[in-house]
Amino acid sequence: MSASGPIHDDLAARLHAAPGRGVVVLTSGGSGGLATLLRTPGASRTVLDAQIPYGERALVAFLGGRPDQACAPDTARAMAMAAFHRARMLETDTPVFGLSCTASLATDRSKRGEHRIHVAVQTASRSDLFSVDLIAGARNRNDEEAICDRLLLNAAAEAKGVTPGPAPEWLAGETLAELRCHAPLHWQELVLGERQVTEARENAVPETASTPRLIFPGAFNPVHAGHLGMARLAEAHTGRKVEFELCIRNVDKPPLNYAAIRERLAHLPETSRVWLTATPTFAAKASAFPGATFIVGIDTLERIADPRYYGGDPETRDRAVAHIAAADGGFLVFGRRLEAGFVGLDDVPLPDNLRALCTGIAETEFRHDVSSSELRRGQPRHV
Repeated sequence: MSASGPIHDDLAARLHAAPGRGVVVLTSGGSGGLATLLRTPGASRTVLDAQIPYGERALVAFLGGRPDQACAPDTARAMAMAAFHRARMLETDTPVFGLSCTASLATDRSKRGEHRIHVAVQTASRSDLFSVDLIAGARNRNDEEAICDRLLLNAAAEAKGVTPGPAPEWLAGETLAELRCHAPLHWQELVLGERQVTEARENAVPETASTPRLIFPGAFNPVHAGHLGMARLAEAHTGRKVEFELCIRNVDKPPLNYAAIRERLAHLPETSRVWLTATPTFAAKASAFPGATFIVGIDTLERIADPRYYGGDPETRDRAVAHIAAADGGFLVFGRRLEAGFVGLDDVPLPDNLRALCTGIAETEFRHDVSSSELRRGQPRHV
């Protein structure tokens, strides 16, 4: 089952002969598969770069945001997407891919929980995930590593259109889950930077000249009763129909892959317009949606006001706020429970030019204390 030997060396050679190069990122597991790729002549025709963000801070830095867990399906797919973006930055002449592996395997200390492996592939057109829960204690660390290596090499074959090698030998009760998500063309164009905004749904109503919009940006991971209550109240306050926005690369969050987009879209109201964007800042959102009122929580508004998100320069922040004002943008601000208790618009210091763009919703009108992150922590892990 080792990642060395004629079978794996032959697969590595076939990979190197096929078009396409990518970035490989590992947090645990898969190092033998990477070594096989690198020691086989022609490795530079497959591997553009390899990253091993093993520590927590390193993984957060690589992803651009903190994942809920280091070893989880969503993390593997986010790693693959981040690797894909890095590959695109490094290579412009050939097709590229991102390849990731995160695993929780046998260790030299007492281990709680499942032994599991998640390998993900990201290309311009699809986000694929290969996951398995191993029978704990049935193998030693080397044998579990060998399974990671084999899955990693076979996933690389999928990315490059090469016939994979043999599958690992599974024990009774072990099943490889293969989750594949092929993106529609307009999603691909967004990820490739060929457009900044697109309607998320394939059957979306064609765009028409519109009145100023009511835009609700968010990760919606997951959407919950608080989001829907905010949307209803915002519609009542403004007389506009709410339109949701999912940004594929948010500040302080891992990048969205196609499977994550599809999952979140499925839980947003079917009757609502949903936008996918590549607009990580509100200045960019204001340009994409001139005249829009943006629904935000107070924590988001505090980030908009924080010079830390503008390279530490208050003047850069003020110019961004002035850009939003010039685009006739504004904010409908909902308070929420933070560490200091419930915080509303009147409780936070803001620069005058930003406060002038804000309308606050009073606690007496709306309060919902459950957040998406709290809901995720209460949800069972799934693949």
